[in-house]
Amino acid sequence: MQKHISDLCKPALAIIVGAMLLAGPSFAADDDDDKPQATMTERVYKRLLQAQELLGESNYADSLSKLRSIERMDLNEYERALVLQTIGFVYAQQGQYPEAIRNFEACLALNALPSAAQQGMLYSLASLYMSQEMYQKTISTLQRWLANETDPKPDAFIMMASSYASMNDYRSALPWAKRAVDGSAEPKENWHQLLVAIYFELEQYGNAAEVLTRMVGYWPDKLRYWETLFGAYQQKQDDKQALATLNLAYANGLLTEEKKIVNLARMRMFMNLPFYAGDLIEKEIAGGRVERNEKNLGLLLSAWSAAREYDKAIAVIDQLAPLKGDGELYLQQAQLFNEKNNWEGVAQSVQKALDKGGLKSTGKAYLLQGLAFSEQKKFRDAIASFRRAQQFEETRSQATGWIEYVNEQIEIRAS
Repeated sequence: MQKHISDLCKPALAIIVGAMLLAGPSFAADDDDDKPQATMTERVYKRLLQAQELLGESNYADSLSKLRSIERMDLNEYERALVLQTIGFVYAQQGQYPEAIRNFEACLALNALPSAAQQGMLYSLASLYMSQEMYQKTISTLQRWLANETDPKPDAFIMMASSYASMNDYRSALPWAKRAVDGSAEPKENWHQLLVAIYFELEQYGNAAEVLTRMVGYWPDKLRYWETLFGAYQQKQDDKQALATLNLAYANGLLTEEKKIVNLARMRMFMNLPFYAGDLIEKEIAGGRVERNEKNLGLLLSAWSAAREYDKAIAVIDQLAPLKGDGELYLQQAQLFNEKNNWEGVAQSVQKALDKGGLKSTGKAYLLQGLAFSEQKKFRDAIASFRRAQQFEETRSQATGWIEYVNEQIEIRAS
């Protein structure tokens, strides 16, 4: 999860840094500033303007050369702060952030810029600190900035949240992430991702589910949010809502992989909805998204059997039994026919089981076959099956009892 949070921070960070750096250095002084009126000689002003124009043309080498020449002049603190600020922007535009940071820090240390410009520099510096994974400095710099900011934007809150989260201080990150998400005019996807990640780290799965519910509304085509919402409900042990989430994702056409479809079927089985599990697997096998193999047919058989859809279960066994190495499935099919009082089907399925072999209890198979023949009044066939069952110790006693019963029935019919 920590790596996940780190990845979430990057998109927001790139936007923040880019916006601040592209804003460019400021030369103007505030007329109503509490500080003494800053002054700049015309010579310094013209040279700085030339350096800024070169920076705007991405001519970094000439811009930096011009700034270095100004730096060697006899400057007042305001002029020196502007030079350091502009040098910092040149380095930042080139991605040389450590050098940009060093010059911005020196600029701020002079405390010579007008208040608005000083605030802008603090924010830019905080952004650069974050880009260099200097999270504690990011936080302390943002705190300085927030202390004098009357209308802070949500971008600052998400930067603060990202910094705390990157330091594994999720409790401190949480209120900032909430302020950012709640204060944004439009939903920001990566901000929501960060908030959810923090809730998961704090094991506040109910709150995570609330945010994720909004996310699947904002971005309904993104399966990962549905799956994360499913995970949040599972962590809450709210299986009903977890299943509802997967059902909605499926209804929206998002579950297309075989593994995910089969997992949904298993979840329906777990929630005692075997008919809907069977209906799903049967439909997806027919549609080709779920393979008609032994494992999936086994799941389908379990679903139809649990749903008491005996005809459907019997039909599945006809497909599945040839794939197995023994006759156990045919014996299961005989039991299903037994539930339907279809004695002919019972006898035939038992014979298929015996022909294929490998049964756990051959004696019980013969016993079941004898019972089916007996119900069909095929007494000679019944006695033959029961005599075979007598050959096995576990069914000998029962088989003997059934033979006596069948002989009685024969005598009754004869009389």
